[in-house]
Amino acid sequence: MIILVALHDVGKISESFKALIRHGEKGVPRHWILSDFLLCYVLDEILTALCADQGVRLELYAAVAGHHGQPPTRVGGNRAEKRRLRCAIGKGKVEARRWAAELLNLFPDASLEDMRVEQAKALSWALSGLTVTSDWVGSNEAWFPLQRSRNGLEAMLEESRTLADQAVEQAGLVSPRAVSGRSRTLAGLISLRPMQEATMTVGIGEGPQLAILEDSTGTGKTEAALILARRMILAGKARGLYFALPTMATSDAMFERMQSIVTDLFESMPSTVLTHGRAKLYEAMRGVRGTTHDETPEVDHVAWLTDRRRTALLATVCVGTVDQALLGILPTKFSTLRLFGLADRLLIVDEAHSYDPYMQEELKALLQMQAMLGGSAIVMTATLPLSLRQSYVDAFRSGIARKAGKPLDACYPGMHLVGHSQDSQPVRPFADSIRTVRVERLPNVKDAIALLVESVANGASCVWIRNAVDEAISSAEDLKRKGMETELLHARFAMIDRLQKEQAIVKRFGKNGVGRQGCVLVATQVVEASLDLDFDVMVSDLAPIGSLIQRAGRLWRHMDDRPQSERPMEGPTLYVVSPNPDKVDGEGWLRDVLGRGSWVYRIDEQWLTARVLFDAGEIDSPNGLRKLIEAVHGEDTPVLPESISEEHDWAESEALTQVGLARGNVVDAFSGYITGTRGAVGNDSVFPTRLGKPQVTIVLARRDEGSLVPWADHDDESIAWSLSEVTASRGQFGCLLPDQNSPEIHDLKASWPAWRREACKVLVVDEISGTQGRNLLYSEETGLRVSSLPARG
Repeated sequence: MIILVALHDVGKISESFKALIRHGEKGVPRHWILSDFLLCYVLDEILTALCADQGVRLELYAAVAGHHGQPPTRVGGNRAEKRRLRCAIGKGKVEARRWAAELLNLFPDASLEDMRVEQAKALSWALSGLTVTSDWVGSNEAWFPLQRSRNGLEAMLEESRTLADQAVEQAGLVSPRAVSGRSRTLAGLISLRPMQEATMTVGIGEGPQLAILEDSTGTGKTEAALILARRMILAGKARGLYFALPTMATSDAMFERMQSIVTDLFESMPSTVLTHGRAKLYEAMRGVRGTTHDETPEVDHVAWLTDRRRTALLATVCVGTVDQALLGILPTKFSTLRLFGLADRLLIVDEAHSYDPYMQEELKALLQMQAMLGGSAIVMTATLPLSLRQSYVDAFRSGIARKAGKPLDACYPGMHLVGHSQDSQPVRPFADSIRTVRVERLPNVKDAIALLVESVANGASCVWIRNAVDEAISSAEDLKRKGMETELLHARFAMIDRLQKEQAIVKRFGKNGVGRQGCVLVATQVVEASLDLDFDVMVSDLAPIGSLIQRAGRLWRHMDDRPQSERPMEGPTLYVVSPNPDKVDGEGWLRDVLGRGSWVYRIDEQWLTARVLFDAGEIDSPNGLRKLIEAVHGEDTPVLPESISEEHDWAESEALTQVGLARGNVVDAFSGYITGTRGAVGNDSVFPTRLGKPQVTIVLARRDEGSLVPWADHDDESIAWSLSEVTASRGQFGCLLPDQNSPEIHDLKASWPAWRREACKVLVVDEISGTQGRNLLYSEETGLRVSSLPARG
């Protein structure tokens, strides 16, 4: 492989490339296209010395030549293009042959003799990523200064190896050894919980491994996964880990937790990186070490890794959204760099139950690719349906042996290991997770408000989780009008305001919160997983069973710190705002009660949840969770009412469409790098990691002495504008934005980067913007909303 990687830029020997460098000649073929052409048509005869079949060689040629983000385009039978490329290479073919021959002499034992075409196709993905990494590190003149050597090729190789050792160290690519033995546990763990004990003792098989950890919330699954990750790293399954989470908020929270844990995983401080679309804002707000962007690599070995988001997955420890991993199995530029990093990292997927059919299909493709490249993975979940769990198992197994796995045991809690063999192990429940949460139905919003008023009067800390932002804003205002101390949190706040609100909410309603008594938080789904909160009373809009179980995990959560004797209620009760599932009067069954919130989730799954949950009257954790989940998502579900059945048929059709779109977008792992991308490479707007309604990024501005300045205050103006962003539905808000071509806004955006000018729309806070009597308003108390009332200003 070293010989092929060393030939990745052989196209630069061509006469046309020399003319480009020396004279700026236009219209010359790309050098990586020339590299592939030279390998296939000029050097192939020499490289038969590697003893591989031609099919194997052609796959690997494409992997090393296609190091500029996409596979090379091959000429096939196009004679005119062949003549053009031969002419562009000119006398360079002689030098190329000499270079290839010298490499073969330098590495006389190099051989690909036993490699099959199928193996070469699989290897091509990782080989491409290795070539990109080598190219980027080797092109850094700070690490490899340009110099002439008169000591011969072997001496140059030894000199380069010395420089390379220093370069990979400074780039943060050298992983420290994992801590061995049972003598050290993770930070903060005084005693191990059952799932953690299971991961400490389970036998780890040969080859790639997929571990699935199923347990209820608050049982220490994250620490269990890290204990198992350390053991897998010691077993040679990986050199680091990538923690993939569903949202940027959960990624930020996990990254903060990892700061105190990584030194318990490795003998010395590893390179630790946060990666997602707004990682720099996290750094700006919290000043976390290990994510600097200094241009001098010697300042911090993480700087090189964070300079390009794609290279972040090469860090020993990386935390980010699952999207950053999914981009590896989409035909996006430099996708193979992500795959190369992931193959040598333990992929840990949290909240595996929280994705829609499109992302589920992507995750299957990612697990298949991870296994095919020899990588391992851990999947954590509290509410994963059996059918979806089996599909993840089948995907991973197909990457190992191209065949589906056997059905796993239905035990819950449970730990499952899948590799060349499969094993399911029941795990005893964690004592503090054994509890029963009563479930009561509230027929309308009015009753929910009455309940909260009564609970606040008794000194309870309360939360109302609404499915839609507009309903959350409206409910918070209703409660405030009744004199209740109310906090509001949703996704339509500017980043600066949302971060400050989250910090304030954790200080009040968190594990060690102060001043929670008699207060209400009205929030959307943002509180389901990202924030560690604890409430005495919970009201929730009807949602699918998995979401309600997750939400209930924030109810009576920290019993060691706040036992039952210190709470104003007799026990935990989940109050669900829902119409009666026995009385479905048509299409408006749910809309009449929840308004916009009725359209967030599938109507059929919400009806099934109402039917099953209200019949049960409780959430029995953990013993009853599997039964509840399968009653909604399994094969033997209640018969749907006619109008709900029509909604089910539509939703199933939509789900199949999403699955088909995902299968059409993801790469074909078994076809290899050059064929598996299907000839289409684009960015994540062409091949998105997620589907959903079109969004618009709105940048908030305010007036300061007659000039427009960012809504957020920050010393760095670029960061200030980023902290002033809020994302919202393009259909709902896009038509209400002010004219972006007005002289004032045009002048403001003139200094912005081109991508920001194109992607972001400016809204001046406190000034009228809207049409047909509908105004676009923003305040730090309520966030972004549409009002029919006249705007202030």
